[in-house]
Amino acid sequence: MLVRYAQHAFLDIEIKVPGLERPVLNALKLHPPQRGSVVSSFLPEVLRAVGTLDPVIPLGLICEDSAELAAWKSLPVQWVIPHHTLLDRDLVRSLHGDEKRILVWTVNRREAMRHFRDIDVDGIVSDDTKLLLETLGSGSQPSQPKASS
Repeated sequence: MLVRYAQHAFLDIEIKVPGLERPVLNALKLHPPQRGSVVSSFLPEVLRAVGTLDPVIPLGLICEDSAELAAWKSLPVQWVIPHHTLLDRDLVRSLHGDEKRILVWTVNRREAMRHFRDIDVDGIVSDDTKLLLETLGSGSQPSQPKASS
């Protein structure tokens, strides 16, 4: 997949189990994403290991609950990737105030897509990319796309 999309899309590369850090980094060196990327995980130990192996690679903490979300302050991450139920305007302000980027998941309703755009998230993950593009369009993308799947 990396070979297929490295030239065309911003990539969120999730590592789900420890031990894959070095192979993922090697693959990224062979096929560097041209539109940006983040290596993400729910697992703090994976993010620390990737950060040790490559301190320049953008890292993202995926959060499904408030306990996981609280860990972002102690990790070497540039991205916070919360479930949509965790994110509100105040958290967006706080994260942006600490120079973190936000990729919210999984947003599948039109009104929620507009809401997250309006509170200034940096990206939206959706199972319904057609609806996402119809709702937000593709012309208002920052240096790294707002629409992701």
